[in-house]
Amino acid sequence: MKITKNILLTLLFISTSLFSQSGGNYVYQEEFNSQGTWTKDNNEIRELYVSSGKYYFEHKKKEGFREFTTRTFNIDMTKDFEIETSILKISGEQDFGMSFLFDYKDSDNYTEFGFTSTGYYRVAESISGKYSNIKSWTSSSFVKKGNYGTNKLNIKKKGNRITYYINNSYVYGMDFKKFKGSKMGFRLYRNQKVAIDYFRVKQASSTINTTNTVTKTILFEGYNNNNNSWSEADNENCYLKIANGDYNFEHRRTSGGWNTSIEKYINTSKDFSITAQIKKVSGVNNNGYGILFGRKNNDNQNEFFISGDGSYIIRKYENGKASYLKNWTKSSTIKTGNGVYNYLKVEKKGSSFKYYINDKLVHTSYSFKFYGNRIGYILYGKQKIAVGYLSIKYLNNSTTTNTTVTNNKHLTKETILFDGYTDNRNDWSTTKNENINLDVRNGNYYINHKRAKGGWSVTKDKYIDTSRDFKILADIKKESGILNNGYGIVFGRLDSNNQNLFFVNGNGSYSINNIKNGKDNFLKNWTSSSAIRKGNGAYNVLKVVKIGSKLEYYINNTKVYTDYSPEFYGNRFGYIIYDRQEISVAYISVGYLDKKKVDTNNYNNLVDNISNYNYDNSSFYFSDQFTSNSKNWPLKNDENAEFKVTNGKYYLNHKRKEKGWSTYRDTYIDTSRDF
Repeated sequence: MKITKNILLTLLFISTSLFSQSGGNYVYQEEFNSQGTWTKDNNEIRELYVSSGKYYFEHKKKEGFREFTTRTFNIDMTKDFEIETSILKISGEQDFGMSFLFDYKDSDNYTEFGFTSTGYYRVAESISGKYSNIKSWTSSSFVKKGNYGTNKLNIKKKGNRITYYINNSYVYGMDFKKFKGSKMGFRLYRNQKVAIDYFRVKQASSTINTTNTVTKTILFEGYNNNNNSWSEADNENCYLKIANGDYNFEHRRTSGGWNTSIEKYINTSKDFSITAQIKKVSGVNNNGYGILFGRKNNDNQNEFFISGDGSYIIRKYENGKASYLKNWTKSSTIKTGNGVYNYLKVEKKGSSFKYYINDKLVHTSYSFKFYGNRIGYILYGKQKIAVGYLSIKYLNNSTTTNTTVTNNKHLTKETILFDGYTDNRNDWSTTKNENINLDVRNGNYYINHKRAKGGWSVTKDKYIDTSRDFKILADIKKESGILNNGYGIVFGRLDSNNQNLFFVNGNGSYSINNIKNGKDNFLKNWTSSSAIRKGNGAYNVLKVVKIGSKLEYYINNTKVYTDYSPEFYGNRFGYIIYDRQEISVAYISVGYLDKKKVDTNNYNNLVDNISNYNYDNSSFYFSDQFTSNSKNWPLKNDENAEFKVTNGKYYLNHKRKEKGWSTYRDTYIDTSRDF
């Protein structure tokens, strides 16, 4: 029997008392709208191609696996984030895995969130080539089975936890540990074909009652290298080694303790915090591990540590004499046993000194003393820990408000240009000669300056209304070359004699130069900054933000300078590089921080920027370009609302401060047909 229904095509305007939605900024987003630089191939082993907003991937062999990966992206692991993909299963094996690789460094180091068409999922990881299950294959009714089933996989990091979702339903959670890599990918086991809808990575934001606190980093140590000269040893007493992004610390004696520390000055007249992520790997559960700070030597130091059986202690030594602010005390906030992560934090605010375990306040003291500038870790009894990171920062004065705390402030309200270099749709220069090599490939814009001396700039002409608030942000990787000269962004450029330059170098310094009529005006000559990631292979995010009459300069979200009388000479912006080095740009984002205001009570003030175009209605069952009101849309004008067809648009102006208005017309659709 053929069934048809009448459907109302309806434009609804709904007033609600409260609408809340989690927000955030995408740090990586691929919707597969074009082939771009994605691999396109078809042979006896595999087939890959982009079509109709999907990336089709087929592994043709009946054994082994095939995979592909994205470009590198940057995300702040200390803050909340979400990673998501959607996969359509088309054909092939039903009981073998399809795996989302979301923490991908290389083929030996990654984390895997996989599922099968028979309704199973798993979470696994590979570290240095050693593969292990975190959550073994588990049946779940949330997995859509069979061919042409679409499954959405979502990974959310919130606080100290990371959770896994299939089709918006929770399936697994665990303590978060720092990622090994900064790519994503997808893997097919045995003969299967899928279509990937998208990859999305979002730095999350949340609305909470909170204290607005401005911070300045003293030290962030992620143990990707040993630039801060931590002790490394391997003897009968202890084992200390930086490896796989952790500081591994083992005390091998059955009694006594061992500590390791570095010197880092903290101005204790200011408010500050010290936070460490510590994993208890193995060993006794009835003795302590944790942090020490304000240390001069073994006889003069502060200690804050916990035990594997769920107790904590706060102790200080002064001239060799121990005193206990808190002797061994049980706390349900401590994660117990081996293989668990705990976060220890001390925070000085005003005259108070607060101690936190996994973000829960466990003790407040109103007297504290720093004996020296050393900070580090301590172990008692025979046990082993791995430190994921150490964060030390100043806290400025703050006020408590109900506000939106956004991990990436200066949110764009209106985009001027966003380019992730998946293709060259914005027509960036790709000049190649003996002086310069410019290329868009693999989701990056590569700038290779070949001359030993001199500089090179590459820019785009794009109008920015400098009377409005705006930002320019670029994520730049230093690929290779000299370390003692600059690379960065140029903006407000008319020509080489009139422009603004903001650049950093591989040695950890930055410079800000305003060139006017060919004359240099260094707002900031070369200045060292701990915010800069040094050396080749490092990523740095440079940002300029115009707010009111001032222009702020940021490096990796740390403000380094404010110009209270900025000048803009032209509409060009882009990149600049000096001497022989190569950089790659992952993306550039240019946008307004405000929304352009229009007079909604006067339709004649609204300007349509699209003109002189023709629209062919012949292929549509129903279409209305509002050149007239031949389709009899409702018209109205009173104290409550105004509906009006004019200038090729249908305007709806709701004048009341509450409730809503809707406008619609009745049009038949045959629902047995696709539409």
